[in-house]
Amino acid sequence: MLTKYTFAFIVNVDFVNIITGFVNIMMKYFGCLSFILCSFHLSAATLDIEVQGITKGGILNLEISSSKGAFESDGDENGVAATIQEKVSKGSYQRSFDIPPGTYAIKLHIDENENGELDTNFLGIPKEQYGLSNNTLFLNFDAASFSLNTYKKVQIRL
Repeated sequence: MLTKYTFAFIVNVDFVNIITGFVNIMMKYFGCLSFILCSFHLSAATLDIEVQGITKGGILNLEISSSKGAFESDGDENGVAATIQEKVSKGSYQRSFDIPPGTYAIKLHIDENENGELDTNFLGIPKEQYGLSNNTLFLNFDAASFSLNTYKKVQIRL
């Protein structure tokens, strides 16, 4: 037999079931969301770059490449993980990058006269300071490349 209290009990039970279901859905949603966000964070690696021996200030043009084509040419944006152009002064420069794990090579030059180019003499030898990862002398991806898993510090002497 239904009484006036039976209706209140049924409504109260349904309300509790609705709230409990909502809380369970939200917990699953936020659990999945936090897992996805943590996965993205875990997939990034930190690359610390230190440039030593800057004798004249200018614009630092730095490029981190993940492919031979991007590293050994100008204008090939495919395979470029990061680039910066930043004014620097005499001394040293440090910067950190969060990029995916992989194989990379770094090339940079200090544009002392700020004309947007690496100035060279008539033989093609740079007049402005330049540097490559692994402190190699020539633009060769295989010689300049390194592996980045979770953390790496690269020091480049100009």
